[in-house]
Amino acid sequence: MASEEDQQPQAHVDERREEQPVPQESNEEETDALAEASEERAPETVKSPILPEIPLSNDLELDLDSILSPSNPPPTTDKVQKRASSVLKLTQENEKLKAELKAMTDRLEAAERRRLALARKEQHIMEPPSS
Repeated sequence: MASEEDQQPQAHVDERREEQPVPQESNEEETDALAEASEERAPETVKSPILPEIPLSNDLELDLDSILSPSNPPPTTDKVQKRASSVLKLTQENEKLKAELKAMTDRLEAAERRRLALARKEQHIMEPPSS
């Protein structure tokens, strides 16, 4: 019986060896066969279409100075400068109007004080002296 048990595990080990993947040598053969098949299907040469030549002219040349410092600033720059100038003018005008408003308010308050003082004085004169 002991000999039968010893033989069974060996048979099980042999089954595992049979299930192992195929050695790499056969994989290399398959790769070579695929490469040969793809070489047979690929065309030998691929020709690109002939393109017309573009003539060179002096009109296409640009100086570095003309690129870096354009003579005409972009319109957005002009708009921004005009807007900044307008804002500055409006700010100055606003300050001037605030100063005028303060001066008018001061004069109005002074006139109101004088009117009240005159009204008191008139009331005092109109009252008969109490004895």
